[in-house]
Amino acid sequence: MAGDLSVREKWFGLLKGQDVGPMVSPLCEDWALDQPYHWPYDEPDPFPPGSPYQIVSQQMAMAKLCGWDPTLLAWFDYPPRNADALPEVRRQSLGDRTRVESCIRTPYGDLTCTEEIAASSHTVKPWLQTEEDYRKAVWLTQQQLDYDEDAGIAEGKRLRQAIGDRGVLGTWSGPPNVNLCNHDERFFHMADWPEAYAELHEVTTALILKKIATFRKAGFDYLFYCVSGTEWISPDFFRSHEAQNTRAIFDQWRADGGFVLWHTCGHAKAFVEAGIYNEFKPEIFETLSVPPVGNLPSLSWARQQLDPAIITKGNIALDLLQNGPVEQIRAAVHQVREDTRGYRHVVGLSDDVFHNTPLAHCRAFVEAARQM
Repeated sequence: MAGDLSVREKWFGLLKGQDVGPMVSPLCEDWALDQPYHWPYDEPDPFPPGSPYQIVSQQMAMAKLCGWDPTLLAWFDYPPRNADALPEVRRQSLGDRTRVESCIRTPYGDLTCTEEIAASSHTVKPWLQTEEDYRKAVWLTQQQLDYDEDAGIAEGKRLRQAIGDRGVLGTWSGPPNVNLCNHDERFFHMADWPEAYAELHEVTTALILKKIATFRKAGFDYLFYCVSGTEWISPDFFRSHEAQNTRAIFDQWRADGGFVLWHTCGHAKAFVEAGIYNEFKPEIFETLSVPPVGNLPSLSWARQQLDPAIITKGNIALDLLQNGPVEQIRAAVHQVREDTRGYRHVVGLSDDVFHNTPLAHCRAFVEAARQM
């Protein structure tokens, strides 16, 4: 019976094609309710406030209070054995924001970055601005490849043990691009310094493949794969510059049983029409957003374009969940279920839950999704 299954068992049952009942799982990366954080389980909080993994406890607490089936997300650091490759960081308060200046000393000169952080962050000076910066970044990435894998595996297993059967555990990844990527000027750098870009790209790919292998050894279940910028890259660009690495990452992750959740919160219509998602066939794909969030004609249209083997996830608007009213939330959930009838679909959101969302709205969302 589906009611006797743990959340973790439900996820793996769904992946195997079993009937586990209605599933509901919004993307939720941290505490988002309009009330102070609290741990709702009987046992002690494994990662209380102040812990570097506190967001994992926040995700578990959200799932317990709201009643959904979480796809939990976590990351652990991989400090290089060479301490000279660690950044020197200086923070300065500037009224309503904090200025963060980072510097890495390399044999080829200093590699620097400056950010200003408030409600959001703004990069004042990116890491990569010159061809010489790419040479410095290659050295840095080579140092980062030499990390204590056993220590990383131990950290990951501690996370996996703390989560238990409360959900499946994943981590973030995406096409390698280049380490310390300057996204605003990436395309100019590719054109202006192709050899430097290619060299950094190659060593960055090696680093990502090594890191995701460590995550799998630590017991992580899924890869939360993001191809950022589907608004400003085309399917042709993806095939030329990102498809090969995407395939390598998927193959390695799946080699010993991991699954892929491919996430996009952008404009996916061209990628759907080009058959990109069907070609790579992630086990789960989110989200199929219509205007004003995305650019798909309709959820039912998008679901029909995708391979039936792909489980879809989504697609309630974040502002609706936050602002309500409850009746409209319920109606939207019922429409999602109607538009995906006959397919394996997990009711979710268009992206990460907005902060200060009422608990009553989350529970109404879950209750509507659970109705048979």
